[in-house]
Amino acid sequence: MHTISAVLPEIAPAHQRIRVVLRLRELMAEHKIRSVSALHRILISKKVTVSHSQLLRIVDNKADHWKVEFLSAFIEVFQCSESELFKIERYIETEEITAST
Repeated sequence: MHTISAVLPEIAPAHQRIRVVLRLRELMAEHKIRSVSALHRILISKKVTVSHSQLLRIVDNKADHWKVEFLSAFIEVFQCSESELFKIERYIETEEITAST
């Protein structure tokens, strides 16, 4: 089993972070779904209950939580695999340095 430091030795493991991002905006563009409202109408037609405001937060990756049933709906709507729904972003957390006066 590899540790993060073995895979990425130049980055201190304590500072590396991973962010999981839903690629809904990209998938919407690929499928010519021009707005969250249009996606909302599609989901409603598939009997998926979600408010417009909650869907907007999900699409913008700002939702704190959401129902797992949305995954199967997104997979069906975008005709993709679950791995195509997500993007993994790796970044280095930096400490903010403030000057004291």
